[in-house]
Amino acid sequence: MSVQLRVATFNIRNSSAPDGDDSWPVRRESTVAAIEELAADVVGLQEVLPDQLAYLRERFSGWEIVGVGRDDGVSGGEHSVVMVRPGPWAVKSFETRWLSPTPETPGSVGWDADLTRIATLVRLESAGLRVGVLNTHYDHLGEVARLESSRLLDQWATPDHPWILMGDLNAEPGSPPLEVLTAAGWTDALPADAGGTFHDFTGVAGERIDHILVKRLQVVEAAVAHHRPGGRLPSDHWPVAATLRA
Repeated sequence: MSVQLRVATFNIRNSSAPDGDDSWPVRRESTVAAIEELAADVVGLQEVLPDQLAYLRERFSGWEIVGVGRDDGVSGGEHSVVMVRPGPWAVKSFETRWLSPTPETPGSVGWDADLTRIATLVRLESAGLRVGVLNTHYDHLGEVARLESSRLLDQWATPDHPWILMGDLNAEPGSPPLEVLTAAGWTDALPADAGGTFHDFTGVAGERIDHILVKRLQVVEAAVAHHRPGGRLPSDHWPVAATLRA
């Protein structure tokens, strides 16, 4: 039996950043509209602070939204949440792990990382089929931390079902953290000419640091999305969306 699943990853830019005319209160309606435009069953978000999470829970009240704060394993700090649309896919289990040598320790910092980093692991089920999702945000400074994070995530992707790895990896295609994953059997969903994702509120994409990779899933299509609801940029990143088949 073939089952289709549409997924997306989106760094929505944290609400504490001093972004002036692009600050969260100004653009949050645009961010919500951009998420809706993705038409995804499953969306992984990064840089979600508690006030943003509360707003998203209100606006997407019918969705399952899972994930905890990176500072304390409860609500403190940024979240890498996974949102699941009402429909055929349901969350069977989820947990958050830290990208460090002690992944069960809330707030732990790994290797040469500048900040605490996490991954949210979710197991979804539809019509008896299970798919795992890893949503994450790698460190922006730690080169060793990014490499070790890729190794950890690959270890956590157990062989009992297909997996999707998505998030802001702060690394471009062909860089060591991505090479670790592709060497381990992960497939980049995006075509080579898909373009960049980080644009720093200019709308002009530069580096492609946001990714969707898959194991044991077929990529039907994938692209960087450039929705700009009402003419406003919803974040300093463009999201990535992919339609997959199991």
